[in-house]
Amino acid sequence: MAQPVLVLGAASWNRMVHVADLPQGKSATIFDARETEGAGSTGVGKAFALAALGHDVTLHCALGRDDDAERIIAACEARGIAMLIDWQDAPTPQHLNIMDAQGGRYSIFLSNGAADPGIDANRLRNALASTETVFLSLCASSKNALPLLAGTTAEVLVDLHDYDGANPWYDGFIACADVVQMSDVALEDAGAVARRLKSGRAQQVVVTKGAHGADILNDHGHVHIPICPAKMRDSNGAGDAFSVALWHALQKGMTVTEAGRFAAAAAAFAIEDETLFPSGIGEARIRSRAGLTDA
Repeated sequence: MAQPVLVLGAASWNRMVHVADLPQGKSATIFDARETEGAGSTGVGKAFALAALGHDVTLHCALGRDDDAERIIAACEARGIAMLIDWQDAPTPQHLNIMDAQGGRYSIFLSNGAADPGIDANRLRNALASTETVFLSLCASSKNALPLLAGTTAEVLVDLHDYDGANPWYDGFIACADVVQMSDVALEDAGAVARRLKSGRAQQVVVTKGAHGADILNDHGHVHIPICPAKMRDSNGAGDAFSVALWHALQKGMTVTEAGRFAAAAAAFAIEDETLFPSGIGEARIRSRAGLTDA
C-alpha cells in the first residue's frame, strides 16, 4: 500500500516560452518560439510525481481568489491530488519561464503571491499528524509552517534548489530536514556543503548536477548517479521527479545505486513532458527505463 504523503507548498500558474537559445543580454528578434501554460512550482511538481507513483498525496499551498487558483486546483484534482488551500487576498503566484532547448531557463515571477501568507495552523497540524512523510518546499507558506514541524515524527525531505551554501533564509528549512536535495548551480564546493549538511540533522544529502548526474551522500558513503539519456523538452519538474522517485525507490527496498538509477529515469520522463511529470508513467515504466526490470 502506497503511503499518504503531505507536500507543503508551492504552487503557481506558469507560462513557458520555449526558444532555441536564451537571450544573451542584448536586443534580438527570436523566431519560432512556442508557448505553453500549466500548473507549476516545486510543490506541484512533487505532487504530480508522487501521484503518478501511486501515493495518496495532499498538497498544501497559499493561493489567491482568482482564475489562476482555479486552474491549479483543477490540474491537481485531475491527478487525484487532495488540496489544502489557505486563501489569500494577494494574487496567486504566476511565473513566466523562458526556456531553451538545452534546459536552461529564466524564471520571471510576474506575481509572487502573499509575502506573509496566513495559514490555518490547526488544520495543518492535523494533516502532519496523519502522515509519515513530508516534502517541504521553499516558499512563504512553508516558511510560516516551519514551527509546526518542530514536533513532527514524520520524515521531512527538503529541496534547497539553487542554495548557495550560506544564505540564512534557508536555515529553518535545513534544521528540520532528514533528507536534503540541492543543485550545484550556485555552489563553489558542492562536496564541502554536502558534507556540512550531512553532519547536521540530515541523514542523506543529494546534489544534482544537471547533465553531470547527481551525487548521493548518506551514512554508507557516496554514490554518483549518471543521467538517464532523454530528449529535452521542458526541464521544469526534473529535480522534483528525481527527489520523489529516489525516496519512493528507497522505500521499496532498492539499494542506493538502484534507487538513483530509478530517480534518473523518472527525471528523464519529466524533461520529455511539458506538464512537470507525465500522468501515464508509473513505477513499472520507470523501472524498465532504468534497466531494473526486463522491458
